[in-house]
Amino acid sequence: MYVKLAKSNAKKSIKDYLIYFITITICVSLFYAITSLSSSSYELITEESYNFQNLKLILKYSTYIITAMLILLIAYVNKYMIRRRQREFAIYVLHGMEQKNVALMFFVETLVIGILAIISGIFVGTLFSQVITAIVLMSAKQEVVFNFKLYMDTVGITFIFFMSMFCIIGLYNIIVLRKIKLIDMLNASKQVEFQFKRSGKVYSVVFAVSIILYIICGYCTFKLINTKIDYSMESLIFIPISLASFIIGTYALFYSISYIIIHMKNKYINFKYEGTNLFLIGTLVSKIKSAPILMATIAMTFLGAMISFIITLVMAQWALGYLDMRVPYDVEIRNNYSNGFLTENNITDINDIPKLDYSEIIDYLNNKGHDVNSYCEVEKYFINKDDFYNKDKNNVSTIAISLSDFNKLRSMLGYDEIELKDNEFTTQWHSAVTDEEINSYIKDHANLNVNGEELKLSENSYYKESIGEGLYGFYANNIIILPDKVCDNLTFAEKNFLANINNEMSYEEADDFQYKYVNEWFIKNNDEFVKKYSEKYDISSSIVRVRIKSAETNDILNMTLAMRILGIYLGVVLLMISLTVLSLSQLADSIEHKDRFSVLKRLGVEDKEISKIILKQIPLYFIIPIAIAMIGVVIFIYNYYLIYKDIIRTYIGDTTYILSIITGIVLMIGIYICYFGGTYYTFKRNVNN
Repeated sequence: MYVKLAKSNAKKSIKDYLIYFITITICVSLFYAITSLSSSSYELITEESYNFQNLKLILKYSTYIITAMLILLIAYVNKYMIRRRQREFAIYVLHGMEQKNVALMFFVETLVIGILAIISGIFVGTLFSQVITAIVLMSAKQEVVFNFKLYMDTVGITFIFFMSMFCIIGLYNIIVLRKIKLIDMLNASKQVEFQFKRSGKVYSVVFAVSIILYIICGYCTFKLINTKIDYSMESLIFIPISLASFIIGTYALFYSISYIIIHMKNKYINFKYEGTNLFLIGTLVSKIKSAPILMATIAMTFLGAMISFIITLVMAQWALGYLDMRVPYDVEIRNNYSNGFLTENNITDINDIPKLDYSEIIDYLNNKGHDVNSYCEVEKYFINKDDFYNKDKNNVSTIAISLSDFNKLRSMLGYDEIELKDNEFTTQWHSAVTDEEINSYIKDHANLNVNGEELKLSENSYYKESIGEGLYGFYANNIIILPDKVCDNLTFAEKNFLANINNEMSYEEADDFQYKYVNEWFIKNNDEFVKKYSEKYDISSSIVRVRIKSAETNDILNMTLAMRILGIYLGVVLLMISLTVLSLSQLADSIEHKDRFSVLKRLGVEDKEISKIILKQIPLYFIIPIAIAMIGVVIFIYNYYLIYKDIIRTYIGDTTYILSIITGIVLMIGIYICYFGGTYYTFKRNVNN
């Protein structure tokens, strides 16, 4: 009998809590789709240069963490169900059913709903998994091939993960239901979720505090807008203050806003009694007053969802843009003679620095079938000989390369070669450096003295085309370009190797070359140097830095895909949690306060007018927390842009940055409209039935 009753109640629960069921179904489907990438049966066909094992691991375990947040939603919905149905449970007890059996029956009900949601989610997840596969393949510039199939190991993981959450909450509910007194069950409909009993002065003070906190947030934002961001503590301190004041101010606002609305309602009598305003305001105030902390938390959750949507898309574009600047050449080998490295290993004699010969590297690449297309062995020089002994990172050493090497690097990337007169020099700058900084430097360095010879700045005083970041010295953003004959008399600093190859390395080949072959090559050709300075540890792996374009592309691609997929998933989960709670809270009103609408009907209010009231009530309740969250998003996004605007313009572009924001907002609005429409339809159905 109990099982039959549980099944019957479960069917009714699905209809009453359809939004919750759909939310869990979608979350299960996304969980299954993402986790299926790590299935032992999953095959992702890409070129040999790509290896997505790290991506699979990141997605797998990050998905577990993000999905675990759903336990908060499940707990809230179960608490809501218990509160709404306590009177029904009391009737069961009065009819002779033991309270522990009532609790067990409710547990079975929620479990049935959960199992149905899991099954539905897995089938929908097979579609989503193809979407994720398509995203991965398109990012890797591969042909998209669809393969609809169920991965049984992923099905098992999905069932175990979600069933564990349902069982944890279900067992807790059994304990709670067994302890509730019968009289409390019968009177549950007269209780509210949370009630404040303070004087009007307390609410007024709290409201004033919330306004002050918002003003502080606005002031900090204003200071950020009108102050040059120099990444100092004085400059960056405005960011946490702005964020903290906004969050605390939001909680204070919701704590006190119901009292303020009541005060305004009583003050403006004409507005109060105009049309159905009295009914609408009363309903709104009652809801905010009963759950202010919940409303504020929903606003913050929505804020987190929007930031997750937008920032992860922006960061992914940032990483891709940075890749083009980081590794423009297929192979790059450079030396690490930083101040920290020299000091740590007590390297004090400049004559000990090895002058590397990369001919073996070229032969190795050709013998392995990679076919070196073009290469350059770039010699770097100290303009001031004593700069080798400079240990002050705030006093950056000036590094120079010859004009012929610079032109070779440019031609390898398809740039035009440049010309310099014998008494001229020019500069090459990191792509992220602003024109303002460059012009300031050039203004103070129009002339350069090199070993007593005076050089003047060329008419084309600087270049910003990307030639890789490895050529710049540590803590430096520029290098000096000098005529070849001037470099002949300068102090040697280091020798880098850059090459383009016709046949790309596979991921395994790049890994072997980067971490094994080059290290062995350096030890073999610089045995005395390695032995002399390897007292503490083998310095060979630290002194030579290797970057392979195919490997770097693979790593960046793994990172950007992880950010995009997890960012959207996190945003969807947070958004669905907040919107589901908002929706269920409204639907509770449609059931628990159905008599209010019955009174309106008896007073002669037409169904059309009641529909308008519902259409006003739901948007108000949905818009208030979301509007506050939107203000926070605008502040965050603008501050984020101010801090990183130079990097955004360099690696992302203002247009792409704006498009990423618009994409995130459109995605959120789409989900919002779906929940709003579903809530309105169900609310209206509950009132009319």
